[in-house]
Amino acid sequence: MKVRRYPKGPFPLPLIGNAYNFPRNNIHLYFDSLSERYGPCFTVWIPVPVVVFTDYTYLKEAYVTQPEAFLGRSHMSPDTILQKHLNTGVLFSDGETWRTQRRTALKIFRDFGMGKNLMEEQVSRSISEMMEQLKAIPEKTGVDMFLPLQLCVGNVINETLLGYHFSYKDPAKFEHIVNVVSQHLILSSESTLAILVGVFPFLRYLPYIGYYGYRRIEENIKPLHDFIEDEVAQHVKTFNEDSAPENFVHAYLAEMRKSQEGLDMKNLTAIIVDFWVAGMETTSTSLRWHILYMIKYPEVQRKVREEVLRVVGSDRMPSMTDKPSMPYTQAVIHEVQRHSNMIPALPPHKCFEDVKVFDKNIPAGTLVFGQIWSILKHDEAFKESETFNPDRYLQDDGKTINKMVLERTVPFSIGKRACAGEGLARLELFLIFASLIQKFEFVANEPIDMTPMWGGVLNPKRFTVSLVPVHSSGSL
Repeated sequence: MKVRRYPKGPFPLPLIGNAYNFPRNNIHLYFDSLSERYGPCFTVWIPVPVVVFTDYTYLKEAYVTQPEAFLGRSHMSPDTILQKHLNTGVLFSDGETWRTQRRTALKIFRDFGMGKNLMEEQVSRSISEMMEQLKAIPEKTGVDMFLPLQLCVGNVINETLLGYHFSYKDPAKFEHIVNVVSQHLILSSESTLAILVGVFPFLRYLPYIGYYGYRRIEENIKPLHDFIEDEVAQHVKTFNEDSAPENFVHAYLAEMRKSQEGLDMKNLTAIIVDFWVAGMETTSTSLRWHILYMIKYPEVQRKVREEVLRVVGSDRMPSMTDKPSMPYTQAVIHEVQRHSNMIPALPPHKCFEDVKVFDKNIPAGTLVFGQIWSILKHDEAFKESETFNPDRYLQDDGKTINKMVLERTVPFSIGKRACAGEGLARLELFLIFASLIQKFEFVANEPIDMTPMWGGVLNPKRFTVSLVPVHSSGSL
């Protein structure tokens, strides 16, 4: 494979490419340093070539202007370990399988009220449950928001997919599955051995490399597979095609009965795994960052609360109809997403054909990696990007969202392979965040550490917070 056919990057060694230089974690920092030397589009070798974009204009030129060329997935471990069957589901499939599964999933979500108020009602129910639990805490100092936020978000996606909520009184099963998902993200992203096994599949059968680069990840994710397969089997037993579907599984089974080609049990199970993982971990992690930023910047928290109470009041929950009247709250959410920068990179795409992105030639079959972290940190739209400043998302009138800045804030990716759950995630972030600020002041009761922990996504360190109830008058 001729190195000169690809965008310039560090020179690869035979057999291992540049993998010898890869850090165990925080690989986004390594790629960011390479971008300073080689520009916003360069190649690393693992040892197969991977083209990395660290600039919004390159990402948009590839994924939006030439989307059909970049719709492929790697079909390599560790990505493939998430699913039991290759090229199933939505997240890591491609070709006709991806088109069919994504189209079906989006249709079901639309029927369930994505863009209507049915999904909002589910989120509101989950928020109400969380609020009751928080209000019942006798001493609201030293409160760890990890589990309440996980359950709030998890119950939204679980009700949508499977039709029920986990109990706050007995969350052991839920916590176990959440830990499995968190550990999967860590194990599949921190090991160079996992990358080598992906390139050379025979290595999975070797004792040391095979265990740490493949089997350990596979063994860890098994409880999630078992949980989802058992749930799907139970839902098959309760499915009645003469009744309106009450959850995603029943709705998918109804679509299968219509004899749509490409819909089967393997893909149903895979889609549930995809949405359970993606719909849980990223949104709950983002909400923990939101709380941490509010205790770090109490004046911002105060301004959000003033807007929430002015628009919503204190007698009802915030709704999506309030959102257009709450520009500052929107700006804060966007700035927390940008400044926390918790998703370093998008899942890799694969080029289906020879293509040119500006002056860079990318041959067919090349893996392409969009590093969002560098975009949100260095893009010219984000002046003084190290500063946490929600006002950057507002026009001079303080009421209108700055669309130019917002366009380059791409935590959900862009183009045809943008996150299928983006609509639900944005709905959850707004409603949960606004509801929490409406009812509680979050106050630091320990030193605030904003240093992220690597775990596939960038997590805040576990922290506790004091909750000060906001009275109906708006006073504390």
